[in-house]
Amino acid sequence: MNTERPRLERVVVTGASGDLGAAVTAACLERGAAVLAQYRSRKDRLAGLGGPGELLPVRIDLSEDGAARALAASLPPEWEGIDLLVNCVGGARPVGFTELTDEEWRRCQHLNVDVPFFVMRELVGPLQAVGGSVVNLSSVAALTGGSFGPHYTAAKSAVIGLTRSAARSLGPRGIRVNCVAPGPVASAMTDALDDRTLQALLAGTALGRVVQPAEVADAVLSLALAGGVTGQTLVVDGGRHLQ
Repeated sequence: MNTERPRLERVVVTGASGDLGAAVTAACLERGAAVLAQYRSRKDRLAGLGGPGELLPVRIDLSEDGAARALAASLPPEWEGIDLLVNCVGGARPVGFTELTDEEWRRCQHLNVDVPFFVMRELVGPLQAVGGSVVNLSSVAALTGGSFGPHYTAAKSAVIGLTRSAARSLGPRGIRVNCVAPGPVASAMTDALDDRTLQALLAGTALGRVVQPAEVADAVLSLALAGGVTGQTLVVDGGRHLQ
């Protein structure tokens, strides 16, 4: 049984060129980690990231068949394992209940639920080799119903369930699996909301402001370094959802 303190030397971040993915990648680089940063587009978002760590960008469209296997195959051969996998890939555009099409529903579930599962499944071996951990990105929409529509709320609720199931299944292998549920966050997704909706969101938030991506990254690293914590969801929403 691996009881060593968690390390952050070798990290994989999916969706690394998104707002949250870039923040997580930057935080890991600042801690000196080598980061395999998966992106589909916007490589320029990664170009400005610095720190003592090593940035290893890899362009893969994870929505395509076999993409998770391609990601696993792209791991540097000198890596003995993965200390941390952060699934930031995901997102959706706001769509009302009756306006939501079958295609958009399926696309949202695939990107936000299927892809993180496929990636975790392909990387179990490298994670187990060093007692690594996984942090998945859900959303406070999973707890509140959200403002982006039923497709996004359902998908992010599934991410929490997936995290709990994976924590039980992979715990005996020494792999911890946790989840961060952010929102509302300063990001392209929040920018897509009309001002009236955004102000209503903030009015119901204890801090009265959006969360910054770097604050979400701090929560991700906190879970990654908390060796006795698994199967948990940490809400980072400025106090919108208070339990």
